[in-house]
Amino acid sequence: MDRIRFRTDRRPISRLAWVAAISLVCGLGCLGGARLSAHGEAADEPFLKVLTTAFHDVSISPTEVQIGQPVTVTGTVRVLKTWPYTMPAPERAYLTAVVPGPVFAMKERTVNGESAPHSIFIERDGIYQFRMVLIARRPGRWHVHPGLAVEGTGTLIGPGEYVNVTGDAASFTFPVTLMSGETVNLDTFGGQFIWWFPFLGFLVGVVWMFYWTWWQHRTVTNLAVTIQIPLNDEGSDIGLITAKDHFWMNVLAGITVVILIAGWVYNVSPNVIRLPQQTVWLDPPKLAPEESLAEAKPLRATFDEGTGTLLLNAEVKNVSSSPITLKQYTLGMVSFVNGDEQEMAKAGPREFVGRLEVEPNTPIGPGETRAVRLRVMSKLFADERIVPTHAPQQFIAGLLRFQRAEGAQQMVLVRSNIIPTEFGQLASTP
Repeated sequence: MDRIRFRTDRRPISRLAWVAAISLVCGLGCLGGARLSAHGEAADEPFLKVLTTAFHDVSISPTEVQIGQPVTVTGTVRVLKTWPYTMPAPERAYLTAVVPGPVFAMKERTVNGESAPHSIFIERDGIYQFRMVLIARRPGRWHVHPGLAVEGTGTLIGPGEYVNVTGDAASFTFPVTLMSGETVNLDTFGGQFIWWFPFLGFLVGVVWMFYWTWWQHRTVTNLAVTIQIPLNDEGSDIGLITAKDHFWMNVLAGITVVILIAGWVYNVSPNVIRLPQQTVWLDPPKLAPEESLAEAKPLRATFDEGTGTLLLNAEVKNVSSSPITLKQYTLGMVSFVNGDEQEMAKAGPREFVGRLEVEPNTPIGPGETRAVRLRVMSKLFADERIVPTHAPQQFIAGLLRFQRAEGAQQMVLVRSNIIPTEFGQLASTP
């Protein structure tokens, strides 16, 4: 085949391949743009969201702040009894704010009314009311979530809210008063030493790298010769590694030792006051038990993936002395409310709250046992991947909030298997 003709025929194919690859990448970027703007919490498997924890009554405010101003995150996270036994038992966790990088600084954190600077002990069926105060550090539009980072499991994310931060990042300060009475800016305190000391070691490494790769050394420029020499042979007879090379490598090794000794001397210097790093594991105090209002038993549940509709039939018994009303259903990070807009606003960030329909939607009398039907139609099921319709175990667990007229309330856990409507008659059976 003619050489020129062969090369000419290959060019259009190569160009078309590049065009197709670039088009595919751009297309995927456009499709995923909406989710990339937040945190990708939808990437977690559904069972991690609905069988492990439930976040409710989450508030993130204000949503418009200047650099240095506080944002308060409050709410409640419950570790559910349905925590899968195939996962490590929930024993220790760290309550955190899930944000895209160091755009906020944590100023204060409490769990069940106690200060919680570090990890906390948790357990199945534990209830943890939290409060975090964040200081805006970088300008931008940031998605802020509460999260419970559980040892052996990972971070379980609660509902989030966009917070707009304006101002100049250079104006941010985080003043902290030390035990000596001195006030320092924690954002920059010790920063010069932390930056310059590792940089010295980096410079030694750069010099070493350029010495053996850039300054015409035969070890790199004549690889065909180098690979023929035995492993422990310096090749001194052909000038591969010379006495001059040994000298300069010894100089670099000496500089490295000097840097390490200088760092050690500084670290043990009596002129610098240091406190060993402190570790505080808090066992949060138990909250007062909720008043017993209702018992709930799931009967059956179906989910229509096409319309995003969840139907849950349950049997509810009022065990209190006053009428109660079913007001809310919480699944993982999302809540569905049987009420007006004001009640929906109290349930959590609007992006993670939907409407709940209860049939019949009337108070349940004292001692009465009633069959109720919960109906939820929401795009949250698809956006956040809440319902495990294509998983080996198709179960959901959520909290039903029952409330009396005078304000007393109780959250009741309900676990049910899910029948997708794609299974036809089985799902449509009443």
